[in-house]
Amino acid sequence: MDSKFTSGAIRRDRRLVRYYPFTTGSSSAVKEEMKKEVIQLGVKLSLSVVESMFLLCDDIGTMLFFCYRLWRGYNPRPYPVLERLLRVMHCVYLRDIKPKKGVFKNNGQSVQWRLISATWEDFSNGVMVMHKLVRILRKKGWSYDDRLLFSAIEKYKQVLKRLDDKLRSKKNVLEKNGFMRESIEPNIYGLWKSIFDEEAKETKHTLKEIRNSIISGIFEPIAGKPIHRKIRALPSHTPYILGIDFPKQELKEEVVKLGIELSLLVAQSMFFMRDADYRSMLWFYFKLWIDATKDSDRGSPVAERLLYVNYAIKPKDKAFENDDARWVQWKLIKTTMKDFAAGIRDLDRLVSILRGEGSYSDGREFTSRIEEALKRIDDKLRCTKSNSEVNGFAREVMESNILELWKSLFYKDAKEAWKPRVMRRIVSLTDMYKPLLDKTL
Repeated sequence: MDSKFTSGAIRRDRRLVRYYPFTTGSSSAVKEEMKKEVIQLGVKLSLSVVESMFLLCDDIGTMLFFCYRLWRGYNPRPYPVLERLLRVMHCVYLRDIKPKKGVFKNNGQSVQWRLISATWEDFSNGVMVMHKLVRILRKKGWSYDDRLLFSAIEKYKQVLKRLDDKLRSKKNVLEKNGFMRESIEPNIYGLWKSIFDEEAKETKHTLKEIRNSIISGIFEPIAGKPIHRKIRALPSHTPYILGIDFPKQELKEEVVKLGIELSLLVAQSMFFMRDADYRSMLWFYFKLWIDATKDSDRGSPVAERLLYVNYAIKPKDKAFENDDARWVQWKLIKTTMKDFAAGIRDLDRLVSILRGEGSYSDGREFTSRIEEALKRIDDKLRCTKSNSEVNGFAREVMESNILELWKSLFYKDAKEAWKPRVMRRIVSLTDMYKPLLDKTL
């Protein structure tokens, strides 16, 4: 896949006023809240490292080689996250594990190694994503798109939860080996709370001295010994979170959510008009279709999916017109047409970009415009909610029915596979409702 991304970010194009996933002017209050949350997540990551040490402490060699691989396996440079993990390992080893004079089996293996090896991908992702979060939040002037960061943090929490669930399955072993969370966590927090403090930046000379002392203190027992082959064989991982494809994939998820919301608002409008004048309801949809496709030679994947909303709303046994109700309802729905058309066009454009037909550097600008249009529609339709529900509109049911429909926007070969289905729906609707469309409003 061709990409302009490096390390999860688009290369800066100075010709652009704004670009995605970077933007300017992010709220300092929002950034500070994110920093606090990342600090707490750093503490959780460290606690998982500590738990793995207590699980592996029946064989000191396995434990130390695991710690070494976790600390040294990503980058030899002294990054803030790795430095704190190293200090946590050092403190726990000297204070809680070494005094117990645990065994060191030459090329041995802890009885808990199978469990710990199963957590390796989560540990690997945990360290690398935490490093990226800290690096981004330490930057001045430019900040990562807030929504991407929020999404990254939420997905990172899932990584740590998986890790915690696996380790806690051996809670009895942890307790037997002396793990006491309450006494360890405060000390870990003391290390992490300074990760964003400028005054906490020691000189390179001081850092080097501290690091050398720590390395000597914790890894001296395995110095010069060959690393265990199973630890050496642990694979390298490239995390999805904040990775090269992360901004694009997250934008695709947002497009699916926006498409679902657009469908629900269209459905709410159609159910609102369903009883007063079924012909007006049909005319509303076909007007949307015309506005969405009139300037496109390749059709509208968004409007095509809205066909399913129309197709799902069946006429009642007796269609009728109520002139007074018809006028009031159409007058209200007519005020939403401009925003509906704009939302469909912008969503179509964004879909085309994400399918590889352009640059998505301005993706956030599109999503913002679409959201604003949908919000204006929602505000206008708020008074129609009860009538729509009486006429059969069930938001939760329809949402679950159209989820896969919108996800298919980005399935491989979905474009070609979709065409026959669209044509069948168009023919079916045209035949079914032709008598109602013979008249005009």
